[in-house]
Amino acid sequence: MRIHIAANHKGYALARQSQEWLSSIGHQVFWHAAPEIDPGDDYTHFAILAGQSVIVDEDQALETRGLVFGGTGASEIICVNKVNGVRAVAAVSDEYVRDARVLSNANVLVIGAELNDLAAVQKLATTLIETSFDYTVENARRIVNVNEYENVGTIEGWMITEEQLEKELGF
Repeated sequence: MRIHIAANHKGYALARQSQEWLSSIGHQVFWHAAPEIDPGDDYTHFAILAGQSVIVDEDQALETRGLVFGGTGASEIICVNKVNGVRAVAAVSDEYVRDARVLSNANVLVIGAELNDLAAVQKLATTLIETSFDYTVENARRIVNVNEYENVGTIEGWMITEEQLEKELGF
C-alpha cells in the first residue's frame, strides 16, 4: 500500500519512526515534510500535500492512506479535512479508527505525537490500513452526501437509489 506521511516539527521524530516501520513491513512510503526538523515550519503545507497525494492515488484506483503527525493533531485534522475527498480521523482509539474506516471510508489518520508513542501508531495505523470500508448503500450514500455538500453546497444525495450508487460507484 502507498502511505503518505506528513509531519511538522512536533510530530517529526514519531513520523520518522513510523516511516521506518511502515517501510520495513513492505509499504511504499512517501515523505511530505521537511528533510530535517525545522522549528519554524507550518503543518498546513505538509498536511495539505499528504492529503492531496492520497486523493491523487485514490483517483488512480491505488490502495493508499495518509498519516499526518503534529503535536496533538487538533489543528492538522482541521487542515487536512479541507482537502476535497479527504476523510481524516483522529488517532483516538482502535475502535474509533475502525468505525471511521468501516462507516466513512476514512483515508487519513491524524496522530498527535504528544499523545501517542510508536506502539500506539503501529496499532492505529494497522487498523487504518487493514480495515475495509463496508460498501453498503447507506454508507456510500452518506459519503456522497458529504461530497456533494463539500463541492456544491447542497445535500440532495439522500434521494440516491441503490441502482444509482451501483452505476456511479461500481459496487
